[in-house]
Amino acid sequence: MSKYKIWKCGICGEQVIEGQRFLVIKNLGFAHLECVVSELVKKYQSISREALSLLEANEALTYAIVRLKTAEIETESDHLRGLIAAARKDLEKHSAFLGNELGKLLGYL
Repeated sequence: MSKYKIWKCGICGEQVIEGQRFLVIKNLGFAHLECVVSELVKKYQSISREALSLLEANEALTYAIVRLKTAEIETESDHLRGLIAAARKDLEKHSAFLGNELGKLLGYL
């Protein structure tokens, strides 16, 4: 049984597996990073510095969230699991905020 979740990409329809390069965008859901980049290029014929900054920041947060989830699963200490979970949830809030901004650029909000 996999420890990681699987979703459907809101852009291409293929599987998004937790641990891949993905983003969560309001009103779109989960999407591969590469699909989001393609959508931005289709819409604007290039990627603005603002969009690139949002992509990079959100990808970093998503990667950290997955790593924290792995640490949460692997620790035997309930105390540490709680601390790690709190840090992960905090990053998830920041990732959602940045995802909303990307959604605005893509026209989903």
